[in-house]
Amino acid sequence: MVRLHLSTPQLRIRLKRVFAIYYLDVCSLGIATPSEVYEAMGEYFDARAQELGSQLLQSELEDEVMWLVGEIEQDLRRRHAELLVDCLERESLEGRFRECLAAAWRKP
Repeated sequence: MVRLHLSTPQLRIRLKRVFAIYYLDVCSLGIATPSEVYEAMGEYFDARAQELGSQLLQSELEDEVMWLVGEIEQDLRRRHAELLVDCLERESLEGRFRECLAAAWRKP
């Protein structure tokens, strides 16, 4: 998929949006396919590395992941409060995010 050049904040918003949709699909009866999440993660973290002029250090990556997970959970609580309570009991948002991130990095 060819995308127009997006700024890092735009890539961050896209990542949060596609992950939130994917996470809700995981918790519902829908079919959850993470391919768009993998793509968004790759684009966002590549852009972050370019901003820094190097790869993210492990501590920077950890901070970034925790910040993103917190923002995504906050957004979901605002928009889907009732659904999210049950979903969080069944499926760890942070765990699913980390799983997607690991898979995204394994993709060629």
